[in-house]
Amino acid sequence: MNTIIQEILEKLEDASHAGTLKRYAKTQEIQPYYGVPMGAISGIAKNYKNQLELFTPLWQTKVLEAQYLAIQIAKTKPNQLETAELETCLDAAVSVNVLDKLASIILSKRKDSEVWEELLLNKEEPVFQRLGWFLRAKYFASKSAEKAEIEGTLEYIKLHLQTAPELVQWTMNQCLVDIAVTYPDYLEQGLAIGKELAVYADMKVPKGCTSAYAPDWIEALLRRK
Repeated sequence: MNTIIQEILEKLEDASHAGTLKRYAKTQEIQPYYGVPMGAISGIAKNYKNQLELFTPLWQTKVLEAQYLAIQIAKTKPNQLETAELETCLDAAVSVNVLDKLASIILSKRKDSEVWEELLLNKEEPVFQRLGWFLRAKYFASKSAEKAEIEGTLEYIKLHLQTAPELVQWTMNQCLVDIAVTYPDYLEQGLAIGKELAVYADMKVPKGCTSAYAPDWIEALLRRK
């Protein structure tokens, strides 16, 4: 196993890209990393597709791209990863970007995603609450939520969005947007909450991109529908 992991790390190092290295340095990405573009990581992952025995050893290297690669290798079989393996991934020292990928590609696709949502929301660290709110947003986007769940969550967001830690605020806001877009009966309420709280209202975005300000984001998603 060690030989295979070393082989993979060498492939990742060889795929280092100056532009990616510069971007990671600018954004103060968590080290160690090689500066490998996501496209190259996906290309390497194809050679090890579904080899789930590599997931934990790759993750334990703590190399940014090796953790991204582990997620890519396991993405078509998320339910076959052991709970204990995933629990070891929940380390606040891991890159937020990697944890976001873990939540979106692995945790949200698992049959027990609601269990992970609850577990993460009950943790004290904002980075894990961030993932919990992401999973909650995905749940609401699945169109399966009941009235009491929607109303309770909207009330919670109304009370806590403005004061939530920055990491949590982003996915809590995403949850507000997903509710408003997915459930027509709550569209006006979602827009009203977004306008009242005005979180991200002053956000500057590049031309052609959508602001995270909830009313703008909601309207943009509705236009795409």
